[in-house]
Amino acid sequence: MSPTLSTERAARVAPLLETVSRTSRTAVLVAGGYFETAAGIGAFSLNSFALGLETGAVARRLHRGNKVLYDVIVNDLGMSCSTDVCTLPAAGEPAPEALDLAPLDAAAGLAGITYSVTRERTLRNRAARSMKHAVRGAALEPPFSREGDEILFRSRTYAKVLAGVVKGDHVVPRCPLIVAEYFARYFARLRAFPDCPRRHVVDINSLADRDKVTKGAEIYLRTRGTSEEEITLVFADAECAEPIALTYTAYDF
Repeated sequence: MSPTLSTERAARVAPLLETVSRTSRTAVLVAGGYFETAAGIGAFSLNSFALGLETGAVARRLHRGNKVLYDVIVNDLGMSCSTDVCTLPAAGEPAPEALDLAPLDAAAGLAGITYSVTRERTLRNRAARSMKHAVRGAALEPPFSREGDEILFRSRTYAKVLAGVVKGDHVVPRCPLIVAEYFARYFARLRAFPDCPRRHVVDINSLADRDKVTKGAEIYLRTRGTSEEEITLVFADAECAEPIALTYTAYDF
């Protein structure tokens, strides 16, 4: 890598890490490489994964005590969660199919890192279980409420956030609730580093998903987040050449 190219890449990811401390240890999780199983790994997945690798490399240089993890979200629900309801599995639903991760594995190998994979199907089921009180007819704790069959989140950013719909004896989660669940999973992993007093998630998304991930970040930070945690939502096109970064804490909602 040429010095010029290295400098250009560092400048591109600097806004993604602007609030990460230079003087104390931070545990950082970078989520990039998102793809849908039906479409497979495409340009956005490859480019956002590369952006994530660059971000992680710069994060490690900010403080020698920083810990960096990498994750890839995979939509294995069989539908676009940004436009439709994420349904619970039917009885006898087959096990999730194997994933072809060869392009991402190759990039990770060149960078000398390992990464985990998070399936949206797993997150959907966890999100549904988190709303079990709604199914049982028990009162939900604010900022959640139930109106008819709808489970609503009282947002301070959006006029209405539909978190889920009660269908018989189960809850059908909507996208914001699923997104909140993956932030909960990420920060739980970062708490495994007690020597890092700060925790930071960098989540790289398509521009089309801005509303659902912002709603999910608000749900997590207001219901489960702590003062030591920050979420940087990154939005980009397929090329990921000019990412937009917005950082949130629990104090922002």
